[in-house]
Amino acid sequence: MPMVLTLLVSLYKLGRFFAMAGAERLVVPECVSQAGSWAGGGSSREHREVSPGVNTDVRAALDRILPALHRTIAHAKQASSPVELRKAIAEVFQLVEEAWGMPAVGRDVAKVLCDVIRLEGGLDLLLNLLYTAELETKCQAGKLLEQILVAENRDRIARIGLGVILNLAKERDVPQLAQSVSGILEHMFKHTEETCFQLISDGGLDAILYWCRWTDPIVLRHCAMALANCAMYGGQANQRLMIEKRTAEWLFPLVFSRDDELIRLHACLAITVLATNKEIEKEVERSGTLALVEPFIASLDPEQFACEMLGSSDNSQGRTADDLQRLVPLLDSSRLEAQCIAAFYLCTEAAIKTRQKKTKIFSEIGATQSLKRVVCYSTSSTTSSLAKKVLRMIGEEVPRRILPTVPNWKPCEVQTWLQQIGFNKYCQSFLDHQVDGDILLRLTEEELQEDLGMESSITRKRFFRELTELKTFANYSTCDRSNLADWLGSIDPKFRQYTYNLLTSGINRNFLHRVTEQQLQEDCHINTGFHRVRILTAAREMLHSPITLQTASDGTDVFISYRRSTGSQLASLLKVHLQLHGFSVFIDVEKLEAGKFEDKLIQSVMSARNFVLVLSPNALDKCMGDPECKDWVHKEIVTALNSGKNIVPVTDHFEWPDPETLPKDMRAVLKFNGIKWSHEYQEATIDKIIRFLQGRSSRDSSAGSENGLDCLPSLGQP
Repeated sequence: MPMVLTLLVSLYKLGRFFAMAGAERLVVPECVSQAGSWAGGGSSREHREVSPGVNTDVRAALDRILPALHRTIAHAKQASSPVELRKAIAEVFQLVEEAWGMPAVGRDVAKVLCDVIRLEGGLDLLLNLLYTAELETKCQAGKLLEQILVAENRDRIARIGLGVILNLAKERDVPQLAQSVSGILEHMFKHTEETCFQLISDGGLDAILYWCRWTDPIVLRHCAMALANCAMYGGQANQRLMIEKRTAEWLFPLVFSRDDELIRLHACLAITVLATNKEIEKEVERSGTLALVEPFIASLDPEQFACEMLGSSDNSQGRTADDLQRLVPLLDSSRLEAQCIAAFYLCTEAAIKTRQKKTKIFSEIGATQSLKRVVCYSTSSTTSSLAKKVLRMIGEEVPRRILPTVPNWKPCEVQTWLQQIGFNKYCQSFLDHQVDGDILLRLTEEELQEDLGMESSITRKRFFRELTELKTFANYSTCDRSNLADWLGSIDPKFRQYTYNLLTSGINRNFLHRVTEQQLQEDCHINTGFHRVRILTAAREMLHSPITLQTASDGTDVFISYRRSTGSQLASLLKVHLQLHGFSVFIDVEKLEAGKFEDKLIQSVMSARNFVLVLSPNALDKCMGDPECKDWVHKEIVTALNSGKNIVPVTDHFEWPDPETLPKDMRAVLKFNGIKWSHEYQEATIDKIIRFLQGRSSRDSSAGSENGLDCLPSLGQP
């Protein structure tokens, strides 16, 4: 009876809530608002039999876990107080978490549990609690919901509960909810393009981007994966919306951070997927985030990374076939960053799938041939090495790398290529006719049939498919002084196949605008009319495009100096905030070694109009006892002082040192006011920094003074 009264009161409150709800809150279907218990069939479902068709190990695990799940559900049905209800939810969570963590069979076992919870009415109850319950119960319900969002449950949420989640996302300043809500959004961005569009339109993406400025690693991990899922599953229209909301810029702090490699990996995946969309490629490149991808991937060991994932309950099962299949287009992309991260991700997954004895998945999703293509043609040693590792782990033959300078091939190198693509039968004929790289690239179907004896039209089609791929990935630098190949590739990657025909016809990039469509067809053998039109249109646009010359004196608005070990996260946040306010910003990514890079870095300080100095904990410690000015931060500060830059120190838990402990050449930096960074009041802090950048000098006689922001309204950061 107490339970019934409690439920009636909850329903009454919920009805009044919807009657009074403002326009900002999203409508929730009646079936959610009326979900007052673990409804739906009672005892007939409690004793559901395990399907006889399942794996023996899966069946054994389910025989052990399902009775406990049913008992826990029964306890939830009988709960007479919020405390008992939270306890029951926690017990269900523990059972599901245990299932996900099982080696090899965890995904299969967990999916059954997730289905049972949905069929018993548990999914609807969790949605109800996320609307009507007090904060502690909401958090418990959100934590469980995040764990059970398999495909069928995502379908249910998309149909009846998306408004619940989006309304929760509006409460973005509640730290206790942020962890679970960001995790739920991460899963829902995988649902459909339509769901992604609704999440973006109604504030889900805004919440994720807002949380990107936080420091909670759990929230940041969910944010990175949510953005990767949105980019991979959302389609090109939603990718354009992501760019309009400045997603590429907000991915920078996630990739730049050194605290969590999984955060960085998924942020790299997100930015790379966005970059493969030609319509938004330029905007992605301008964010500066894309340049961080290859150096980061090169620093990782995929097998060690796989071991770490296996030790994590969230990632121990690896990814589904559908997830992995979406990486194949990245392998086939013309962007090296895309090939690199896809090869790394598949290498990590290969290590996991090998332990699960599920390596057939790679051939089923069509990744094997793409990996072999990467080994043959990739110009990146990191990417090629990763692709080789994947092929070895899954038991596939590793092809030899093909020399990219095809125009210079000797007949023997043509022979090697023929053997590699499976045309051994025609090796002798090619050798008898002394076919070298030059002849191979200009070979016609008539010559292939009549002179080289390839009579079957189907066989010739197979051959030209391989030859087109070779032409597309070949390196023409020895005969392409105007870089025509890369220009053609910028129109469409597959247009690189026409490079050699154009070059041997005497056409270079600078002369192309004078060529007619008929000449492209008859002299250059570009037989597809639409391709000819696109090439000529691009050539004429290039002719009339204004050329902007970047002079050496053109500098950036702001140079950010920081200590990598403690200040990278704040430095990256400052970069994004300032860029979004219209400032051009230089931030050194890797603190390059001495040499020509040192001169370039010093020049960047001198050419910048402002010098923002990030003073994080112990940021100046290495400057002490550095009389020869070898430390990077020391060099940058001295250069800024000597160049008379407007120096704006930004402090974050920084203790100002005794001036006598610092070298004389940098002590003057202590005479500038430090602006105290506040994670809680980020926008207010940025506004103050901008005032200093726009002309109000931060120099003051009071060394190390700081201006607090305690009186300002909170922007909500835990």
